Amino acid sequence: MDLGRNVAADTAMTAAQSATTTDTVTTTSASDDDDEDWDSTVLSSSFTKEPEHRYELHNEATGQTVILEKSTLLGRKPSRNLPEGATSIKLADPTRTISRNHAAVSFDKDGNLWLEDYGSLNGTFLIVDGEESQVVKGTPVQVSVPCTVRIGDQFFSLDKAQ
Repeated sequence: MDLGRNVAADTAMTAAQSATTTDTVTTTSASDDDDEDWDSTVLSSSFTKEPEHRYELHNEATGQTVILEKSTLLGRKPSRNLPEGATSIKLADPTRTISRNHAAVSFDKDGNLWLEDYGSLNGTFLIVDGEESQVVKGTPVQVSVPCTVRIGDQFFSLDKAQ
């Protein structure tokens, strides 16, 4: 009978050790990704398709006009480390509400225009027919022109370039 109890005790102890080992192996800190260096964020090479159209992004308040003719990272001081075929453009930001790497414009294989927020503090929004909708980080949104794009608190009209 003692042998039976020892086997049962050994089995329970082995199961407990296994569960502890498994917990130790699979447990990770939620803060592992918190220290990610956003200064080195780059556009994926899938965003480097040449568009079939050229677009104009214009901020009447600052007088800045940006021509979008390839995938572009927009920001207050955007990264220069980009895949071949993409570019970055510094947006005038008198109110400092635009993030360093704020948003990206890209084109799909059919030349359609897409907008993606890059985890900005003050957000990226599309305004179409008076309705404002937020562009959520990591979820590119297809853009129909003409429309208004709000980056931080700066408003840009977006239309096809002449």
